[in-house]
Amino acid sequence: MKFSMKLVLSFSEVFPNENPKQLHEYLLGIDRKTLMKIGSFFLGFNHRGSQYSDPIAFMQMFFSPQNSEIMQIASQNIMAYLEQNGHTLENAEIPYVVSSLKFFEFAFNTDGTAGGHNKSEQQIEIDIFKAYLLLNEQLTKVRDATIHQIDNLLPLHKKATAILLFLQLHNFDLTNYDIDKLFVTQFLRALMFFDFLHKREDCKTLLQEFYKYFDVEDYKEYLKRILPLTSSIIKKDKEAHTDIVLDGSAAEKDIEFLNKLAIDNVGVLEDFDFKNIRATPIYRVSERTFRIISPLFAMELVYNGLYWKFKEINDKLTKQQKPKDLYGLKTFEFSEKFVLNTVLKEIFGERFVQKTGEELDPHFDGAPDYYVRNNNKIILFESKDIMLNAQIKESMDFLEIQHALSEKLYKKEDGTGKAVMQLISNVRKTLTLKLGFDTDYSAEDVIISPVLVLHYRMFNTVGLNKFINFWFQEELQILKNEGLNVSNVRPLVIIDIDTLIFNKDVFADRIIELENCLTDYQTDYVGYNGLGRLFTSQHYQNQALQNSFLPFAAYLDDKVDKMGLRKAPRDIENKGFKIFD
Repeated sequence: MKFSMKLVLSFSEVFPNENPKQLHEYLLGIDRKTLMKIGSFFLGFNHRGSQYSDPIAFMQMFFSPQNSEIMQIASQNIMAYLEQNGHTLENAEIPYVVSSLKFFEFAFNTDGTAGGHNKSEQQIEIDIFKAYLLLNEQLTKVRDATIHQIDNLLPLHKKATAILLFLQLHNFDLTNYDIDKLFVTQFLRALMFFDFLHKREDCKTLLQEFYKYFDVEDYKEYLKRILPLTSSIIKKDKEAHTDIVLDGSAAEKDIEFLNKLAIDNVGVLEDFDFKNIRATPIYRVSERTFRIISPLFAMELVYNGLYWKFKEINDKLTKQQKPKDLYGLKTFEFSEKFVLNTVLKEIFGERFVQKTGEELDPHFDGAPDYYVRNNNKIILFESKDIMLNAQIKESMDFLEIQHALSEKLYKKEDGTGKAVMQLISNVRKTLTLKLGFDTDYSAEDVIISPVLVLHYRMFNTVGLNKFINFWFQEELQILKNEGLNVSNVRPLVIIDIDTLIFNKDVFADRIIELENCLTDYQTDYVGYNGLGRLFTSQHYQNQALQNSFLPFAAYLDDKVDKMGLRKAPRDIENKGFKIFD
């Protein structure tokens, strides 16, 4: 298992002897329709294994024969740069998802009239190519200063982890996903959300207004209506943009439904990046044809967009009609409690001692969100439906990123403990037999696994688990200095909820034991530091170091794939197919 980062080629590498213009200067005179078409074309490239990741293949596809001369110049400059700097063509690329999103944002926001429409097709190709390279330059080259900042400010043992985290945080969730897995988890989370809301009396009016808005009878019809969007993404057999063509007797109703999926008030997206595209990841190109701008964002409408639309509708209800706190209802009551409890209960079944936060909170202060004990082995779960806002995610100041991570996951400036400190508190109670609800174990021999369950894929970023674990280990050292035996406290593991949802069957059926996976990951991945290990070659030693930066999701996906166990969860058949009843 390994990860790699490609060199993103920018303006200065492709045209080293040319001073670039401003972005808007290149795009003047190109109409909005053309810019949006090309922008959606870029965003339709496969995020893995794209035939256009090769810079030469990209240019051969992009340029018409009339621009063969500039393509030849660009190719020569690229090859010269790569040779001079010790890179290979296989390790370089031009398409970069963040640049593609920024390009489409520009197209989306332009009025379509500036500069007229007086450029030739040949010149349009050249100017769009240079504009795209300029975006690459703006989004990648400025990161060098931050790497220098990390090198100067952080201790040696944190530097490599921090650099990897910084380089990947801004785009990891945009480039590292499996579209089939994403559909399954978005669909199942949407089913759970509807189930959760239907059980609450205070959400009755909200649900009625939601169904009325979409002109559907119930959640089954709503999810059936969204399937043409998701299936077109899953089934697409070529790169570039994907179109949805609606025909048949229900076409008008389907068109109306797709139009209503758009989020009118982007403010409800709160902390997300690329709000406009996330809010409207499809657009209408003709009477019965819609074009998908971003396959990723369109797929995330299934669950993420569900809450956004509920929020829009909820904001229009009277105080008496709406639930008291919809955001808290979604993050705390639904994600951190209902989803966590449902999934973990299915994973562990009737085995072991199990306690939910709902059972414990009324009687014990600071109890874990979920507690599992198998004889002398304890797993402490904390669950947080939080995210980093777009400004932090794209920040060029690592201290700002570090501060935000601390505020969300470690401790606030005022000393208020967050997830790491909450886990440490329960580790202390476990080691001193002061949990209150369970003391039937040996404090000297107990093995403790702290697990932090997060609900957004951005926290699968390479290096993040290792970086957060540094804080956990520092707090663990304080417990050791107090005289507690912490030798059997395992490293902190971060697991995203999608990974648990997608793989819960292999755990529930005991084909793979979650306990054993945690131990493997804690020993050979996040907890690896090279001490006491002997390797037969430098290659294996380097691979072990690389593995230590990987998220639990990558470790588990690799394990499941190698064992030939990847398949859709049974819930797709048992619950998902019921929408067709």
